[in-house]
Amino acid sequence: MSYYVGIDIGGTYVKYGVIDNLGKLVESGKIPTRYESEALLTDLKKITKTYQQTYSIIGVGVSTPGIINDEGYMQTAGAIKGFIGIQLADLLSTELGLPVHVESDGKAAAAAEKWIGNAKHEANFVCLTLGTAVGGAIYINHQLYRGLGGLAGEFGLSLVGRSKSYKEEAAARYSGVVAGLCRNYSIKVQERVLEAEEIFRRRDNGDKIAADCIAEFYHDVALLVVNVAVTVAPDVILIGGGISANEAVIEAIQSAYQEICQSYSTLGLIQMPRLLPCSLHNHAGMIGAVYLLKQAHS
Repeated sequence: MSYYVGIDIGGTYVKYGVIDNLGKLVESGKIPTRYESEALLTDLKKITKTYQQTYSIIGVGVSTPGIINDEGYMQTAGAIKGFIGIQLADLLSTELGLPVHVESDGKAAAAAEKWIGNAKHEANFVCLTLGTAVGGAIYINHQLYRGLGGLAGEFGLSLVGRSKSYKEEAAARYSGVVAGLCRNYSIKVQERVLEAEEIFRRRDNGDKIAADCIAEFYHDVALLVVNVAVTVAPDVILIGGGISANEAVIEAIQSAYQEICQSYSTLGLIQMPRLLPCSLHNHAGMIGAVYLLKQAHS
């Protein structure tokens, strides 16, 4: 039986695994992300070659931060600055002697949900991934819409404020888990806190600042959802990223979304997209990258 290697490069960890032809994750692991490009490339090659010793690997799907054009050129690369300006898929394919497909993390997550997740039966949907920052993807008529240079769905770059400090006013600075929630809380308490779980723990222990920051985060995510809803008007908007595994968080975002829709009289008159969690959580990136590889070579 033939298998694929799926790799998801995140801001903290590189998650990876062996995936079969139906999208089942056979085994998986993770290592800390190394931001130096040569070191990271060495890790990606080692992961694949190690699996080749046990499995018949026929291709590699890679999910990574960044905006990637139709030719596979890395226009941006998140924290992996050394990847900017390279053809990552071609480079890895040459090194490994295997087909390789590289896609942005938001688009890979959406593809996974389309393949075997909560968007399997949806023709038109948007996926919002809340992680270090905010990623996303748009599906129209069952097809991933990449837009000019792969820019479509990069909702975290949208500007939500009026000042000219543009990076500070990007949606990712409000609705991202680390760039938004953790950054906001860290500023207010004058302490570097980079784990959302710690902020939730402090809230549960009576920390009012933590409670206020979390409430602000829910409202900011709901505002982003509303903006996506009235811009794209999909049937469904999925919330992805590791935080999507927390049912209480999803319910709080849904509640904030409904509150805005009910309070804003015009939105209360029209049909608005349903808001659902992604089902594949932290495995979505690697599974979706493999699905897009399969589509590219079918």
